[in-house]
Amino acid sequence: MPLNLFRLPCGVIYTDTFSHWLAQRHAEEAPQHPRQVLTLDYVRCRTGAQKGNAWWQLLWTPEEVVPTHRTFKFNDLPVYLPKATQHGLRERCLDCDGGQLMVRP
Repeated sequence: MPLNLFRLPCGVIYTDTFSHWLAQRHAEEAPQHPRQVLTLDYVRCRTGAQKGNAWWQLLWTPEEVVPTHRTFKFNDLPVYLPKATQHGLRERCLDCDGGQLMVRP
């Protein structure tokens, strides 16, 4: 199956596989989080003892505190990417393999 890549205006790249995985997670969790926006939080250590390690999590943030200029559409799904997440994922590719999020260089 060919791999389709998409680029957000902030420089984050993602695959259609990731987009489908994200939509599935959203569909499962959204009913418990009314008036909240799905948030992808990502941290990658660049220096120190943890250099090269990375962590991510999906959170729900109240829509009234989410800046619209940091909200991006993965297909039609709005997702909030905090500034640090945007910087950490810039020019990197979000993919999904076996139901697990993968961040590819």
